[in-house]
Amino acid sequence: MSDPDDAPAPPDDPTDPAPADHAPAELPHGWVRIGERRWWSTWVGATTAFAFLAAIQSVQFFFRIAEATFRWDLALLIAIGVTVGIVAVITLIRNALAPQPWVDLDSGQLRAGTRRPVPLAQVDRAVLTTAPVGNGGRVLVLRLTAKEARVEFILRDRQDATLDPTSTAVLAEALRRTSVAMPTSIHDPSGRFARYNFPGHIGRDDAVALVEHPPAAGDPLPAAW
Repeated sequence: MSDPDDAPAPPDDPTDPAPADHAPAELPHGWVRIGERRWWSTWVGATTAFAFLAAIQSVQFFFRIAEATFRWDLALLIAIGVTVGIVAVITLIRNALAPQPWVDLDSGQLRAGTRRPVPLAQVDRAVLTTAPVGNGGRVLVLRLTAKEARVEFILRDRQDATLDPTSTAVLAEALRRTSVAMPTSIHDPSGRFARYNFPGHIGRDDAVALVEHPPAAGDPLPAAW
């Protein structure tokens, strides 16, 4: 007689819950940097093309002014130097307005650079901006605003790169704790036409979906955009 212990194990029930190792990893504690903001990150999308054309126009403009007084080669150097200086100043200003974003899920706060942290619950607006790039891609920038704060997240950059897995998970969870909603007006209190009255604004669910799955060029954007 065969030993009952030698009997083959019954097949796995497909309705059984997934093993524990499929559970989501624990989110990090403390302040977490969302993405990696470099000095040139602010020049994305169509802004880069505009800056390039503006630089060429600036060189020509200052060259014509300096040429009347100096030799053409010296005038060209002066024009290029002035243009580079202007671009550098603009870059510093733009980086100051949109510094590196950080999130602390433990305290439920969001901050940009070294600015004063803002409670996630006070963040009530989300705006999506897009810009085409020369390689056929599309830059996606998500801007979150509170009463006295604004933080920008680059969801898809010029190289078609998206946020790393940790940044994605932390930012998505942070968004779930915000008060982001589509704005309304006194003429449309129900928000039925909010997508037309407030172009670019999106709701919380759409913002979370964008962070977790940033649409590539050609993919549809949220209906509210």
